[in-house]
Amino acid sequence: MKEEKSPERMFSRFTFKEKTSSLFIRLLVSFLIIIALLVSFILFSVVFYRGSIKAELIKYNTLNLKNTTDNYENLIAMIHSSVLTFSLDPELQKVQGQSIDYVNAVSTMQKLQMFLSNRLLYLENLMLMYKDTGFALERSRGADISTMYDRYYNSADYSASFWNDQFVQPYKFHVLPASSFGEQDYRGRSGDRTLIPIVVKNDQIPNFYLIAMANADLMYAELHHSINDNFYILNARNQQIFTSSSSQQVTLPLFEGNSGYVKQDGVYYFYMKGASGFIYINMIPDTTISSQVRWNFSFVLLLILTIAISVVASFLLSVRLNTPVKRIIDSIQKWNTPLPWESGIKEFNIIHDKISDILKTSRDIHQDMSEKESLLRYYAYSNVLKKIRHQNGDSSTWIPSDRPFVLLLFQVNYKSMLHRLEVDEERATSFIREYVNRIISETYSDSLTFQMENDQILSIVFTEMADPNIKLTLEQINHVLEAEREYCFLTITASGGTEDWNEAYQKGLEQLKMRKFDDETQIIMDNEKQDEEIRLSQAQEEELDANLYSGNDTVVLQLVRRVLGRMRKRNESAQSVLQFIESIALRTQKNLQQRSIDHTFVRHTLIELQKCHTYEEADALLASMIQSSSLLIREIKDKRDHIIHFVYEYLEEHYDKDITLDAVADKLNISRSYLSTYFKEKTGNYFVDYVNSVRINKAKKLLLKPDIRIQDAAQFVGYQNINSFNRMFKKFTGFTPSEFRKNEMR
Repeated sequence: MKEEKSPERMFSRFTFKEKTSSLFIRLLVSFLIIIALLVSFILFSVVFYRGSIKAELIKYNTLNLKNTTDNYENLIAMIHSSVLTFSLDPELQKVQGQSIDYVNAVSTMQKLQMFLSNRLLYLENLMLMYKDTGFALERSRGADISTMYDRYYNSADYSASFWNDQFVQPYKFHVLPASSFGEQDYRGRSGDRTLIPIVVKNDQIPNFYLIAMANADLMYAELHHSINDNFYILNARNQQIFTSSSSQQVTLPLFEGNSGYVKQDGVYYFYMKGASGFIYINMIPDTTISSQVRWNFSFVLLLILTIAISVVASFLLSVRLNTPVKRIIDSIQKWNTPLPWESGIKEFNIIHDKISDILKTSRDIHQDMSEKESLLRYYAYSNVLKKIRHQNGDSSTWIPSDRPFVLLLFQVNYKSMLHRLEVDEERATSFIREYVNRIISETYSDSLTFQMENDQILSIVFTEMADPNIKLTLEQINHVLEAEREYCFLTITASGGTEDWNEAYQKGLEQLKMRKFDDETQIIMDNEKQDEEIRLSQAQEEELDANLYSGNDTVVLQLVRRVLGRMRKRNESAQSVLQFIESIALRTQKNLQQRSIDHTFVRHTLIELQKCHTYEEADALLASMIQSSSLLIREIKDKRDHIIHFVYEYLEEHYDKDITLDAVADKLNISRSYLSTYFKEKTGNYFVDYVNSVRINKAKKLLLKPDIRIQDAAQFVGYQNINSFNRMFKKFTGFTPSEFRKNEMR
């Protein structure tokens, strides 16, 4: 028979469930569980890893010592090899003969300076010791051995007699213990530094050896890898070669085997023997390692304190979160009852059901109205600015007539890099519009930003034109879009007023035309006064047409580049520069049409002109077009013309000789006057001008080499008079030779 549940029991269970589902209880329990898990993880980690810390520390110090050993061994081997190779130089033997050859000594000192410039060897100096003459030579001086080591390289451990004794020692390579070397004079001792002498002998040169003075402190700083500074180097006889400045003077234990560690008197001695026989030692106090693996009273106390603070903070945070929620629930329950749907927390059930319904309804209404109003405002402003009147009514009702405004116009120009990414320009403009809208809205919340054309964005800001925040906002936009400079750049204008919207828009369009010719973002705030445009004079136009017709691309390019240079110096607008380039392209096209030559590539140039944004791009575009045009013209003119062909080849081979019109005419068996007239008619150039143009072009290539003097370049291309060369160079290039070299070497 089924047991019936008493009302008291059911009420008790309901009350318990209601209490445990409270937001306060759930928050507090959750925080406590997280604290317990974190404490458990910390304790487990400490207990589990404590035993392996010591082994890891020993492994770490062993690996550091191995790296240090490898570094020192490689360096010693490299010093030995480098110094021995240097000693094979036959010039070293010429210093010593019946007497000292000071000329060869100076040459050897220069070689020493070059050798010591290799910083990877860590050498301060290299000493050359000559027994027969008792002479010692280093990078900056030469002196007898006594003077060298008693004065300039004075050391308490190594006297001049010591170095003289080394001539008879049988070894070929020997690393001596480090010592302090300094300069000793009547004022006392100065310039002390710790050096390791390394002696290298060459079998081929008797009575001679070299001493490489290695900078011990620099080697230690660069090659030693350890958290401890107690470092020693011993030789095979357990003699200390080097001891770091912070190392203690202690009695080192005996080391067995090639590597390992020895613990003695509370100190770990990690050691490793290198291929050279040297023993490298790091001394680590036992307290440094043991302190890492012992339980720390401060750690335990800090852990207990952290747990206590976390529990108290959890309780206070739970109270702070529960109190406002409880008040919200009390107010909501007065006008509605909970829905049947339940979650684990009763407060969230009521908040979710009631507030979400309210927010959903409000959001739907607001979104619908916002979308409709935004769309209407967009079309209203577009119609007014573009003078479009809708047949169903006047859109000006949306346009405020009593508020000052500023129109910010953004013209977007895209670079070729964007097309390589296969990104649609209109879509890219929409992304930029979002950038612009977000930044402007931060300062002007009632602003409106929309896309007028595929490459044009317009923002309407309701403020005075004199508002300083306008310029700051535009500079911020420029800074944000700086990251996209390889893909696009903008021209930004600002125009405003209080009445005529269309007039302000037209003013912005006019300001766009004042953009300078480059591929950087420009901000144009005012109408700048336009200077008179740079144009070709009547004589220049005639010269240009004549050379275009004759296919003389050199003169044409010189003329065009002079005009572009003046435009660049005057910082002409992009519109003026592009109009000039277009006029040159149209003249080239007309010239080709007159000769019935295919001019398809000129039309291609006019298309590419729309993507031209810098003077470098303009120069390359014009040069390609003019050279292609001239090539086609010359191919027609020079076809079967053996006279012109002979002149070209002769000048190419003999430009550095004395060339005269008479000499070339004699080789062709024609008269001087006939050759002059014929050459001018066929090429459009006088013979002497063409000779000079060939020579100047050759000279330009020579001037690009910094080791060739201007006078030598002039002689190489056939000018015996430097003044004539300078005059002709200025005529054909617009620069003096020195100015040309300076500009090209930048």
